[in-house]
Amino acid sequence: MTDEKKLVVLSREGDTAAFSILLRSCEKQLRNTAYALCAEEAEDLMQETFIAAFLSIKKFRMQSSFYTWIYRIMMNTAYKKFRRKKRQKSFLNALGRNIRVETENDSPSFEDSRKEKVRGALARLPAMHREIITLYYLEELSLREISENLSISEGTVKSRLFNARTLMKRIIEP
Repeated sequence: MTDEKKLVVLSREGDTAAFSILLRSCEKQLRNTAYALCAEEAEDLMQETFIAAFLSIKKFRMQSSFYTWIYRIMMNTAYKKFRRKKRQKSFLNALGRNIRVETENDSPSFEDSRKEKVRGALARLPAMHREIITLYYLEELSLREISENLSISEGTVKSRLFNARTLMKRIIEP
C-alpha cells in the first residue's frame, strides 16, 4: 500500500493529521488552479474545496490519485460557486485574465507584454481548451492525469491540447 493510500485510509478513520498531510501534498497545485479560476476568491475556493473533501473523504474510492479526486472537487465547487452568483460568464473570462505566468527573468516591459498576450489569448479560448492549457502547462499534469481528471480519453486530451496550442498561436501571432 502506498503512502498516499495509507493516508487516505487514516483520513477515512478521522485522522485529521493524515488528511492535512494529503492536502499539503497537493496544496501548491490546487492554489495555482484556484488563482487561475478566480484570483479574487482563490482562498475561499481553497477552503471550500478542503472542507468538501474532508466531508466526503469516505466516498473516495481510490480509483485515481488523491490530487485527481480533490481537483475535481475544486472544479465542481468553483462551478457551483459561480453558478450561485450567476457569474458563469465572468468565471470563464476570469480564468483567462488571472492566469499567473511566471518566469525566472521577469523584466517589467517585455515580460508584462508577453504575459498580457498570453492572458488575452487564453481568455479568448473556448472553456475546454482553457482548461486543458491550465492543466498541462500550469498544473504540469501528464496527459494521463488530465484524461482522468476530465473523464475523457488520452486521445481527446491530445487533440484538445493540439487545438488549443493552434488557437493560441493564431490569436497571439495573427
